[in-house]
Amino acid sequence: MPIKIKLAHTPKEIDDALWLRHEVFVIEDGKFGGKALHGSRMVDRFDAFPSVFHVIAYEDAEPVATMRLVKDSEGGLPADELFDFDRYRRRALLETSSPVFGSAGMLAIRAQWRRRRDVIRAMFRMAAAVCRREGATHILMAVNFETAGMYQRLGFTPLSEKIWIEEIGNHIVPLAGITDQFVAWAFQGLPETPLSDFQDSFERMVFRSGEKVFDEGARGEHAFVVDSGEVRITRRSKNGEELILANLGRGDMFGELALLDDQSRSASAVASADSELMTLDRRTFQSQLHSHPERSSSLFRMFASRMRAMDELAIVLAFAGPAQRLEFAIEVARQQAVPDRNDPARTLFHGGATELARMAAVSEQEAERFLQGLRSAGALDITPKHISFRQRKSSV
Repeated sequence: MPIKIKLAHTPKEIDDALWLRHEVFVIEDGKFGGKALHGSRMVDRFDAFPSVFHVIAYEDAEPVATMRLVKDSEGGLPADELFDFDRYRRRALLETSSPVFGSAGMLAIRAQWRRRRDVIRAMFRMAAAVCRREGATHILMAVNFETAGMYQRLGFTPLSEKIWIEEIGNHIVPLAGITDQFVAWAFQGLPETPLSDFQDSFERMVFRSGEKVFDEGARGEHAFVVDSGEVRITRRSKNGEELILANLGRGDMFGELALLDDQSRSASAVASADSELMTLDRRTFQSQLHSHPERSSSLFRMFASRMRAMDELAIVLAFAGPAQRLEFAIEVARQQAVPDRNDPARTLFHGGATELARMAAVSEQEAERFLQGLRSAGALDITPKHISFRQRKSSV
């Protein structure tokens, strides 16, 4: 089942975050004395501040992980109560004209989900987007020493050896980091899309290979951008055959018409590999578009391009013969291919004869013969799972 990562906005979502902390730290890990607290909630004064943000992950309706972010204010930061960060703050003031500090902590993941690195990565990426949106330049943390190594791999620097905190019943490690470096880790290599201007409002979803993102005919209110993994877009023909419309990879966007209306989905989407998707809902999109109308131009250019491509596909499927449909499909596959990490002179389409047959609405045997012909001519190489293209040389 997919896992959704978002900011807690509703009273229930915030309450879920407070309950989850208690469930993980007190009940599962035996910290803070290991005895259930009144109300089975873990709360401190910072939770009442307007500058606090709770990242929370759900599997269906079940909360499975949470993390708290706090922006500096007159009330200070949670990390300040466990370690003296004054020396680091003074150094940051010399290096940055007007540093803005934030704190990250209270990372609580229920035992059953602690091996889900994909979920943890998605939560940290969500946290990085919040830190950027709120203008924090530096992040201060005091974390359980068991998790300190994970933060260090993200670029955070320990400021001391581990320190025993009697109230917690555990050692903590103080760490600090620069937000720009955290953001660079979170979004490194992600291509620009027409929705990039809305990036700080994205939520995230994590899918296992084979899980449905949405079904053809379902009502939709979210657009998606692939952060990692692969997504296949399909549609059923009138005789029930599944046609592959696209195989999408990192940076590709889909489902965007749901941002404009509440009509049913015109195709299905399924994760064809373990995938992390960024999502934007219609209400957030339309609210921001009202405030920033200049963000619409690239999006509507993309809509026009998609409509032309779909019209061309419809004409090919309706009137062209098998050979022409295969020619069209292989060109679409070439356009969707991504650079081959092992050979810069090649690009890879994630799919073989089966996928090409569905795209062209022909039999798999016809697609296999077509591909073998191109392979014999030296135009491409094939495996059951990939079609490998030699990159075309640009004309001068």
